Amino acid sequence: MKLMTGKMKIAIVAVFCCLLAFVAAGGTIAWAQGYDGRIGPRTFVGAVEVSGMDPETARQAVQRRIDAFLANGVSVTLDGTEGRVSLSSLLEASGAEIVRFDLDATIRAASAANHDENGFWDATRLLEARMTPTTIRAVVSGNEDSIAEAVRAAFPSRERPGVDATFAVTKSGGAWKATVVPGTSGEEFDLASFRSALLDRLATLSDAPVALVVVRRDPNVTEAVASAETDIAAAALSRAPFALSLPADPAAPSATWKISASDLATMLRPGPNGLDIDAAALNEALDVIAAAVDVPAQNARFERAGGRVVEFATSKTGRAIDRDRARTDLVAALNSPSAPSTTATPPIILAFVDVEPTVASAQANDLGIADLLGTGTSSFKGSPKNRMSNIQNGVNLLNGLLIAPDETFSLLNALKPFETENGYFPELVIKGDKILPEIAGGLCQIGTTTFRAAMNAGLEIVQRSNHSLVVSYYNDPSNGNPGTDATIYDPAPDFQFRNDTGHYVLFETSMDATAQSLAFSLWGTSDGRKGSYTPPVVKRWIPAGDPVETETTTIPVGEKKCQNVHVGADTSFTYTVAHPDGTSVDRVFESHYRPLPQICLVGVEQLSTPEDLQPAEDSVSSLVTTDAPVTN
Repeated sequence: MKLMTGKMKIAIVAVFCCLLAFVAAGGTIAWAQGYDGRIGPRTFVGAVEVSGMDPETARQAVQRRIDAFLANGVSVTLDGTEGRVSLSSLLEASGAEIVRFDLDATIRAASAANHDENGFWDATRLLEARMTPTTIRAVVSGNEDSIAEAVRAAFPSRERPGVDATFAVTKSGGAWKATVVPGTSGEEFDLASFRSALLDRLATLSDAPVALVVVRRDPNVTEAVASAETDIAAAALSRAPFALSLPADPAAPSATWKISASDLATMLRPGPNGLDIDAAALNEALDVIAAAVDVPAQNARFERAGGRVVEFATSKTGRAIDRDRARTDLVAALNSPSAPSTTATPPIILAFVDVEPTVASAQANDLGIADLLGTGTSSFKGSPKNRMSNIQNGVNLLNGLLIAPDETFSLLNALKPFETENGYFPELVIKGDKILPEIAGGLCQIGTTTFRAAMNAGLEIVQRSNHSLVVSYYNDPSNGNPGTDATIYDPAPDFQFRNDTGHYVLFETSMDATAQSLAFSLWGTSDGRKGSYTPPVVKRWIPAGDPVETETTTIPVGEKKCQNVHVGADTSFTYTVAHPDGTSVDRVFESHYRPLPQICLVGVEQLSTPEDLQPAEDSVSSLVTTDAPVTN
């Protein structure tokens, strides 16, 4: 009887323990279910805690910290002093960022951390998370050239480029002589290391300064190398002039251009492997020849007439001097052994390269372009003169372009190069503590109008980035809200769409200078699809914050120049492509526009000692929801 009692006690204890374990497991799973749709405990995105937040709330929290970096820049230490590098450009208030955060990927990673599809393992991972914090790095990228430009703008006089050894050429008693001018070592920013450190720091959303290091750069051509080539240089000068001739052509007159000894004296450089030629100086000479012999390629251009496309400019293959070959051949001639004085130096025969048109005339045949696929519009009322001139130039460059089937159309490539020689005008913008000219302000008007046309045509959107700031020029015509804009800024971001219609598409653009509006139309062969998008909805407005004043010595003392204030916003709209079989595809575009207080440059005689302004989360006002209109 006592043995039975002992067994019963053991059984009762075992059952009780099982019940406790079952209750504990059930309680743990129930606790874990409380994190369904929410980020796990002790989870951080960089320095921002997002524990227990739903993805949208976490997005707003992280976005506030990112906005602070974009508004304030990052602190950088150099030679024991501290400065600040801007992370955005205020070109026409578009706020094109030098670095770009992929907030979608970042929040997805935070949401997936410490979760599992299996309920038991989900609870186990969440319990582990309570013991050990999880830090997710923000996904961020940055363009090398843009970062380098921002660093040099912040520290404009710190670099000292190295100088190669070169020649001083003189002529005395009919003889040429080359003597060596020694080179000097220089100091350059270690931009590769800085970019890596900057992106690493931004990935952690840390306020700590980023170190910028200056490294020594020795000359590529030393004094010893140049000294070994002085006799060769003198011999080359004595054999001048060097003739540049066109290839023999019975149908064309011959022509020869000469590079005299005096011309050559300005071009000669010592090189690591023998005499070399300064490319810029040679190009100046070749420019004169090119003006006479180069033939630019001519694209076929098209216009719509009678429901089809007719050609209004024939495509032609062009030709251009092969400048690399010309330089190589001239350098070879300079370094060749000296010929006897009775022997003439043979001419250098210029080579040419074909320049093919991007749109050939043959493409005009049987394209079947008869249907209006979609039209996009925008208003640029109140734009200054140069902005309107840039918009007109972009309209001219795009009108009549033909987009091939399956071609991914790049707006940046179609509008390049962004130079005055290509018809663009400069606009003054604030960069750091200076007001500087930027070429081609206004082309985001082109990007926005093209985006709307592509959506109304039902085409595949490949790349689109919204502006960083709310700009009235780009508010949607349906309700005046921001959200349906597209920014472009060389080298990125670009706007791209794919012609997935299976037929050619004609790009037709028009500008109404009186109404100050644009209308872009895409024509092709309709497959019955219909593209549309909903009016953009503003989910929240974000106050701009207090005005910011920055001292500068670049404008008169007491004068003030200001950028406009920009209220921030989070918006969304749905792009729908309805197919003739009754199916449709929806795509939601969400846009975040950071707030920007009024930024003013104030002219002073001498800059005050800069305060250590660290970017902080509270430097950007907290998110609020209001029906207040955007002011610009």
